Amino acid sequence: MSAGTHTNLVAVKVDGRPLPPTVKPLLVEAWVDTSVNVPAAFQLTFRDPHRRVVPLLNARIGAEVELRAYAAGRDGGKPIFTGEVTALEADFDATGKYTVLRGHDPSHRLLRNRRVAGYVNQTASDIARRLAARNGLKVGKIDSTKVVYEQISQANVTDWEFLARLARENDVEMYCDDAGEFRFVEPKPASGAPGAGAKAAQNHYVLEFGVNLLRCRTGITASDQVQEASARGWDMTAKRTLTARKSAARSPELAIGSTPGQAASAFGKATLTETEIPYDSQREVTGAADGLAADVSSAFAELEALVRGDPRLRPGLPVALNGVGRPFEGKYTVTAVRHMFSGGERYECLVTVSGEQHRSLFGLASGGGSAAPAPRLPGVAIAIVTDVKDPRRLGRVKLRFPWLDEEYVSDWTRVMQFGGRRGGSLIMPEVNDEVLVAFDRGALDHPYVIGGLYNGIDRLPTYQRMPVVGAGGKINWRALASRTGNRLELRDAPGRRGVTLATGDDRMTIEMNQTGTRLSVDSKGVVTITGATAVQVRAGTNLALNAGGAVSISAGGSVNISAGGAVNTSAAGVLNLSAGGVLTAKAAGAVTVAGVSVALTGITTTNGRPF
Repeated sequence: MSAGTHTNLVAVKVDGRPLPPTVKPLLVEAWVDTSVNVPAAFQLTFRDPHRRVVPLLNARIGAEVELRAYAAGRDGGKPIFTGEVTALEADFDATGKYTVLRGHDPSHRLLRNRRVAGYVNQTASDIARRLAARNGLKVGKIDSTKVVYEQISQANVTDWEFLARLARENDVEMYCDDAGEFRFVEPKPASGAPGAGAKAAQNHYVLEFGVNLLRCRTGITASDQVQEASARGWDMTAKRTLTARKSAARSPELAIGSTPGQAASAFGKATLTETEIPYDSQREVTGAADGLAADVSSAFAELEALVRGDPRLRPGLPVALNGVGRPFEGKYTVTAVRHMFSGGERYECLVTVSGEQHRSLFGLASGGGSAAPAPRLPGVAIAIVTDVKDPRRLGRVKLRFPWLDEEYVSDWTRVMQFGGRRGGSLIMPEVNDEVLVAFDRGALDHPYVIGGLYNGIDRLPTYQRMPVVGAGGKINWRALASRTGNRLELRDAPGRRGVTLATGDDRMTIEMNQTGTRLSVDSKGVVTITGATAVQVRAGTNLALNAGGAVSISAGGSVNISAGGAVNTSAAGVLNLSAGGVLTAKAAGAVTVAGVSVALTGITTTNGRPF
């Protein structure tokens, strides 16, 4: 750059109109904070003893503002900021009366609404484009990202917070450029900065002490540096662990006389593993490891450089730092630039390289740290089941959270069972059932159903016509039941202890009565007992077979009836004994045949002789 080309003047347009001649001399200070991953901000301060600036400018919340740096009495070629007014202030002190206009670039709109939404089979770049358009932003360059999220949830956070999380996981930067267009792009590597022979007098992107570099603070650190970053996840479908590793020994945003790996190796090997977010696919895990490695390694070196003003200095662009000695000389990708204009002083820029640590005023006010992971939902919450037709037949359900949003529906959610490899239970909730859910590491898009809940509409069943809690405060009965009332009851009430298996219409019950030591099977229909080989019925004392109608005993082979005592056969009517072959009546003692009349038909023999 040619030193001293730009003056301390800034060209301002409000709603497309330049400052009126009566207002222009009143501008005493202006600054613009531009940064990746936070909205750019501006401030204009006018000396305003007669309170005329606001009406003369027709200044209002939402007015469009464009700022350019003057160059040799002419407007600069490109704006350094395009945005809108978000605040008007009046400032009175001993030095005078001032009117202050503040604002941000259009991306501040992403911070206005908290949203609950789910995004199915979309990439981060797809979501960024969609949310930018929804907020009325002009969409500029959007670099395609690789990870396809099967479903990812925006858990009642702003669009900015959600996109910041996606940017972090996919190692991209988001911001509005100087024309006010939203960008979601990969960071430019530091290697794109001018080479070692370049001079500041000829190149805008060289910072050289004694030429355009006025003040400089730079440093490198081994704090939090590791040789390797990793991430882990779980593939539920394949029942296997997902892992990915990424070297953090170098940062593409730094090319100086030392590396993060060299700093970390001085104290032995170290690895950092991402465990805060549950990941379900290998692509998600790989993307998380890449993003973590980039985050950590980018914090290895920091730079704050005060330079002569140049509107071409922008965040996200690589610059070369000369004249400060090793290991600090080299190439850096700029994180933030503050353009400063003040009456009686020259136009200056504060260039910052800070990795993911935001040093802009907006970043400091919002916490200053890197993009946080998705907000946590600690503990458990209630949900309503909306769908049970799991396409993979894994017993999963979809959920709605009435306390969160009316429209949001979860992805397919696993239901806790008494599970095992080849055993366990299957008890599924019904559509519209109220259930209790827990969230894996507090993530909204990873709920698990851990139980069902009764409420004022879905009440406790009353199968036994007895209270659940007895007079002494003890539980009378417990049950396991289906939707239609088919159930297994466990009773502990005094005098009625036992187990009952019953159908929902009570037309068939099997009861084990502990009090009476009795097993009963009761059916209003047919009872069938079948054995593929044998059926045995035994009684320690008496065995009774009773029927209100006929009793039939049939066999494909012999029928044997034996008794340790007498065998009595009686009938209120006719008693018939018939055989397709020989009928033999034999006794070790006497045989008595008595009747009003006895008829013998056929050849009759006595002791083998006819009579």
